[in-house]
Amino acid sequence: MGFYDEKTLQECDAMGIPRKSVDSVPHHQLFLELVKTIERKVKCSYFDYIPEDLNEEMVQIQNELTKKGKIGLLASLYFGSELIVPYIYSSLLVGLRLCLNITHEESRFLLLHVSMDSDHAENIRDIIVTHCKTAEDRIELVKCTEKVLNGRVAFYDRLVSFNNLQSLNVNVSKLYDNQATKWSREKPSLLSDFTGRPIVYDLIREHVEGACVIDVGCGEGFVSRTMTKMGAKKVVGIDVSPGMINCAKVHPNKGVNEFFLVGDASGLKQNLIDQWSSCNIMLGENFDVGTFDLGVAVFLFNYMSISSMNKTFEDVHSVLKPGGHFVFSVPHPFMASHNTSAFGFNSNNDSTYFALRDKCLEGHIARIDGDKLNVRMHFKTIEDYINAATSNGFEIISFTEARVRAEDMVNNISFFSAINGHPLHIVIKVRKPVSAFSALSLSSMNTLDILPKKLNWPRTLTNNIENSLVMWLPPAVNDELIFASLQVYEKGITVDNLNIGNDITAQPSDRCKSGERVMPETFSAIKAFATNVRNRLLHETGAVVIKGLDMSALGGAGQLDKMTACSKIAYFLICEHIGKVDATARGRLFDVKSANIDAMSKMPDNVLVSVSDSDVGWHTDGASKDRTYDVVSLLCISPAAEGGKIKLSNACDVYDELNRALPKFLMYELTRVIPRDILENGGGKGIVGAADALSRSADILAMRIRYNSYPIYRVEGDRMRFRYMRHWIETGHEKTFWKVPTFLRIAMDILDDHLDEACCFHQALERGDMIFANNAMLAHARDQFKNEPDAPPRHKVRAWIQVQKVAIANKTEIEGGLDPFEKKSGLSRVESLTNMVLNESR
Repeated sequence: MGFYDEKTLQECDAMGIPRKSVDSVPHHQLFLELVKTIERKVKCSYFDYIPEDLNEEMVQIQNELTKKGKIGLLASLYFGSELIVPYIYSSLLVGLRLCLNITHEESRFLLLHVSMDSDHAENIRDIIVTHCKTAEDRIELVKCTEKVLNGRVAFYDRLVSFNNLQSLNVNVSKLYDNQATKWSREKPSLLSDFTGRPIVYDLIREHVEGACVIDVGCGEGFVSRTMTKMGAKKVVGIDVSPGMINCAKVHPNKGVNEFFLVGDASGLKQNLIDQWSSCNIMLGENFDVGTFDLGVAVFLFNYMSISSMNKTFEDVHSVLKPGGHFVFSVPHPFMASHNTSAFGFNSNNDSTYFALRDKCLEGHIARIDGDKLNVRMHFKTIEDYINAATSNGFEIISFTEARVRAEDMVNNISFFSAINGHPLHIVIKVRKPVSAFSALSLSSMNTLDILPKKLNWPRTLTNNIENSLVMWLPPAVNDELIFASLQVYEKGITVDNLNIGNDITAQPSDRCKSGERVMPETFSAIKAFATNVRNRLLHETGAVVIKGLDMSALGGAGQLDKMTACSKIAYFLICEHIGKVDATARGRLFDVKSANIDAMSKMPDNVLVSVSDSDVGWHTDGASKDRTYDVVSLLCISPAAEGGKIKLSNACDVYDELNRALPKFLMYELTRVIPRDILENGGGKGIVGAADALSRSADILAMRIRYNSYPIYRVEGDRMRFRYMRHWIETGHEKTFWKVPTFLRIAMDILDDHLDEACCFHQALERGDMIFANNAMLAHARDQFKNEPDAPPRHKVRAWIQVQKVAIANKTEIEGGLDPFEKKSGLSRVESLTNMVLNESR
């Protein structure tokens, strides 16, 4: 199987399914790939735990039908398979798309069978008509069909029973709403208050004082109140039961810094976002990086399926700060087959350990006064808990099996004797790694996950910064750029649809000006030059001005359109070798031209400052909380007739100076999360279309801006990111109907003054010049400019580049100590570069 006609393959092409992924691929392999995709998305696997008897009855029926000959086989194949499978698979397909957002390529097994089995059914129907002409044959066919369909029903009944889908839908909140008052307590009264929770408290003791804590599955708040007594600064509890949350809110000993929310723990993060104002947290970048120092989940996961537990682990990992701990307790799997008067669950003793996975077991737990409360366990293996933690980025710190303590046996032997010596609970302590690199793969990492190292400038460098930043294009680089740009231009290919690997080729006879063979398939000269630029941007000066691009060879001012198109291609080639051009917001390259709009006034909405010809204050590029750029760059095609000089200032140096000089309450304003205005993707020249108008209506925009919050300075040790644009902060406050706080306004005044004082680069770019600046370390600004009627208007081209992931992949990021260059010379790279510049200037 796996061979298809051309029409089917063309249909696959139309749906975005690569031919090679289906052609000549056996159907069982396509099925296994679908199973693996589903398991990856739900973060749960049953493949190794399916009971052998699940399809036992179906197999027996198939054997019986086979013995009946052609009538039995036709009934099985037609009515039991080909006729009904398209309907079954269509329903599965709809469910998978709605629940898991599965793609056409991922669901190709189902798509192919929906189509092919319908065709097969038509063909088999003709065979049945031919071979079942007598009444006896048709009666036998009906009887065989009844058997095969009953077999399918039996299979699905067993499947439902195995996976316990019905019990998963039982409303857990009702279970606790009905007995909420019995759970409410101020001192230990439940069995687990003596055997499980004390271990939780011991494990969190070193972390809880002064901590912001999330209590997932908080119930009526007993653990939350205990953590407040232990010194927690703030506790946010969430539980699916409104009755339990109401008990927590009205409890007489509830602390003023305890906040309780109704919500499903498997949607923890979204619940916090939806109810942020009710739990006194601020959304924004800090929320995404991690808001809570500590998390607990005391007997929560026994009420969840394996899949829901994985989603909860994912959200807990997201809302914890790097280095934050998470402690959770669950009933010990041992108790699934041991039902005592004090604690236990009702299970079929014939069920094996692995066969119980995700089955719902009803149980009870005793109070010390003799009363019993109903509890539940969705059975999981120990491996399930460990995998859920580690697969979601946690490190395992400790694993404890809880039992009856000796002192409790002495105090109340009649209550504890029935379960003495039993492993009652498991308590596991995990930690979110401090470094994002240990929990995230490079391929899935967002640039926001990578906090870059600070880049300070020594005074010797700032005194010669204009010379230090300049790099001249070597002749070999110029040759490669010119050859490739002209070739692409002559093919009619623009920079927007350029495919570097396919659109640029060279013949053995091709030679550059120096007579060397042109090798655009490797771009060896460009690659070496770009690597040097990237290292300077990340580890040395943080900014580079590239000069020497031969614009006359690209058409010159006499052929302005050609020169513009070719220089864009050359610029893109350099950018793409320095890092990865980020085209997500405004395309590969963005034309920076005056639109005669005063973007710095408060009136125009959704307007980029770069389309204005007025002064632009100190800023970094990118206003979105969820997207930042490592490097911002400009190519000058036509300079302004007057003005338009670019300024650079080192935000790291300014931070260190402010941190020494400012009082803490002002420094706090520069490091807390602050809302920013939002800019839509596109041309940045105002509101365009109904979608923009709707998304920027006053109420919706205010809500979006409140979420779009992040600090001006985010600093962790020797790592830092600077994100600033005063204009977007002020308009963001205005559009959320908030006033800019006085202390924030004062802090920004001081910041602007210090950036002015630290400015040591103030130059206009000439035609063909390119400037690249580290967007996390340096602030840039621009003077007002003026165009002349008889001269080409000012035209710059901007690219935003992600370089850190490229640097890590190429091992150019140096994580600590001196690099080999520093070890050899005893000087830092910046100091050595400064000495080189001083020597050249002499």
